[in-house]
Amino acid sequence: MVGASTKKFGIAGTISHHFESAKMALLNTPYWVWPLPFLLCVIILLIRETPIGWMTEKPVMEIIAPTIIGLTAMLVLFVHHWTRELFTLMLACLVWALFLRELHFYGTSRGLYITVIVLTIMASYKRDVLKEFLSQRAIGTLLPLALWTYFVSKLFDRHVFHSLPDYVLWHDNVEETLEASGHVFTFVLVVMTLRYASLRIQKRAGNKPADD
Repeated sequence: MVGASTKKFGIAGTISHHFESAKMALLNTPYWVWPLPFLLCVIILLIRETPIGWMTEKPVMEIIAPTIIGLTAMLVLFVHHWTRELFTLMLACLVWALFLRELHFYGTSRGLYITVIVLTIMASYKRDVLKEFLSQRAIGTLLPLALWTYFVSKLFDRHVFHSLPDYVLWHDNVEETLEASGHVFTFVLVVMTLRYASLRIQKRAGNKPADD
């Protein structure tokens, strides 16, 4: 259907299709997802002022964050190997791009941006195939939540909010902890994907006719 639309309408049809995909993604994302990362920023700042504030420090988060996304990267390989779905393949590509970037290999930051762009375009073209997974409430919520949390953490990395009071004193705490929160959301996303995929496989097995 997408191919026919693109062939018939050319560039205009392609742009219209991607615009429609973006609109669907935005409208299907629960409204509370958008303010949540900023609420987390406030919580992180409050925790910073408590005796356990050391947990938000950059050296600590540079241990916690790679551990979380590393475990997620291992799990998503298992999930895709077991299910062999397009959604799990794309999810694996995203998680591994995040993992390699967390290890700070040369070029991995740019590679992550390229990966996200390619996966976004591919998801738009294959939206009918991915719909079964994305229509699941947990998956359809956790994916945009994780991506939006990463984006907000990147705003702190780029010092977009540098005009805020005492910014230099706390921005590392917020940026690093927010990024680790994105890793947690991604881990839960993979777990929920595994749960849904297992239910699908069980359902298919239950629908199979018994062998004679």
